[in-house]
Amino acid sequence: MSGAPLSFRESVAPRLGRIVVSPYFALAHRLRWAGAQNVPRTGPVILAANHQSYFDPVMLSLAAERRIRFIGARRFFRMPVLGPLIRFFGAVPVEQEEPGHRSLGRLLDALDAGEPCGIFPEGGRTSDGGLCRPYDGVGMLALRSGAPVVPITIAGAYRVWPLGRPLPRPGRMSLVIGEPVRFGGRSTRARRREVTHEIMLRIADGFRLSCGPRRARQERRRIERLHPL
Repeated sequence: MSGAPLSFRESVAPRLGRIVVSPYFALAHRLRWAGAQNVPRTGPVILAANHQSYFDPVMLSLAAERRIRFIGARRFFRMPVLGPLIRFFGAVPVEQEEPGHRSLGRLLDALDAGEPCGIFPEGGRTSDGGLCRPYDGVGMLALRSGAPVVPITIAGAYRVWPLGRPLPRPGRMSLVIGEPVRFGGRSTRARRREVTHEIMLRIADGFRLSCGPRRARQERRRIERLHPL
């Protein structure tokens, strides 16, 4: 693991982001989060969250108060406002057709360097606000890196900026940041699936605090159906 000091951009991005971006999210979206103490202040960590809107990477960065490495399709980086914003907060553009293992390799490199990484196991944004079928890349990332995984549940962002809507609208958003967990074992296909399944169930459980126990149960059942072991 590299002990190299953070660059000026890496060290100031979280603080500058809070100064510039936080007022907008606080006023327009009443953004709140719980469990920020669960994000390690230093060292590698995987932040795994459900994907509801374009805002998600920025919200995770604000809550974590660290510059997080994400990967995203290059087309998003060409969008006005959003492109410069996600690049500033640490996102790395990849080609849409780039193989998944190569894209995840970029995150593994960042984890090896002691950086925090963000990943949305579902791949794309939800079409109805609920959890979607996940890919097992997050399981591979957790097993190959040995880094702790922090499950994060995003709520409200789908209503604010749903799939197909060109611009966001006002509305409340929240994040529930779960306790970090480490996963052991060899990175076999079965084990990657088990780890991904467990992470998604923990994300589902986060809805208990933001939306109530009924929603949490619904999302757990959804994962059991979409991603059975």
